[in-house]
Amino acid sequence: MSRHAVVLSPHFDDAVLSCWHVLAGADEVLVVNVFAGEPAAGALGWWDRFAGATDSAAAVRTRIEEDRRALALAGRTAVNLPFLDSQYRQGDQAPAEIVEVLRGILVADTRIYAPASLGDHHRDHTAVRAAALELWAEGANVVLYADLPHATVNGWPRWVLGGESSSGADPAAERWTTELETTGIPVERMDATAHRLPAEAHAGKLDAVLTYGSQIAPLQQVFGSSLEDPQLLGFEVAWRLALIA
Repeated sequence: MSRHAVVLSPHFDDAVLSCWHVLAGADEVLVVNVFAGEPAAGALGWWDRFAGATDSAAAVRTRIEEDRRALALAGRTAVNLPFLDSQYRQGDQAPAEIVEVLRGILVADTRIYAPASLGDHHRDHTAVRAAALELWAEGANVVLYADLPHATVNGWPRWVLGGESSSGADPAAERWTTELETTGIPVERMDATAHRLPAEAHAGKLDAVLTYGSQIAPLQQVFGSSLEDPQLLGFEVAWRLALIA
């Protein structure tokens, strides 16, 4: 069976938070959770502690099951890679190692969705983006997505919400442009699309997000508002990269 799309999800909830319009679409879609490795017994990462966990190995197992149930709501499944989340390791993850594993998963003509690593430039998101860009440089079809909640730490750009981007300053849009330039790809070679989820799709996405029960409290703190606010999860943005000639 061919896969029309693969969503690279740095952590267990990133695909649902940021790419519901892909997961709920008609194409065949596979989610690849990149930093899904289980840490050694006795470890307790900073995010897990923030989420109220007392053992990170158990927290990862819980998150795997939450993710399975969340993706099932869209009829999707995930492949979990063994790389360790940054809260469990020292140093950065080499993108080349991620690429090597992805070569065994990707099939010809697959469209790859990868995080744009906006906002706080989470190093796991940046590593996955770098891996995707390496594949893009080899001719792969790559789409970057605005990774929530990181991308909206300064709110949504006006053009996403339907406002005019040309009238007055738009700090959120300007910051996105600056951050996208760190890819080394001219922004004019990126075709941006804002997706406003219809009410039914937004409700489905909210149900899936709420399935990540262990993550609800910390996510709401990061977002700074209730997850039921339609402006938080009701929009998604993707940039299709021009194919290498």
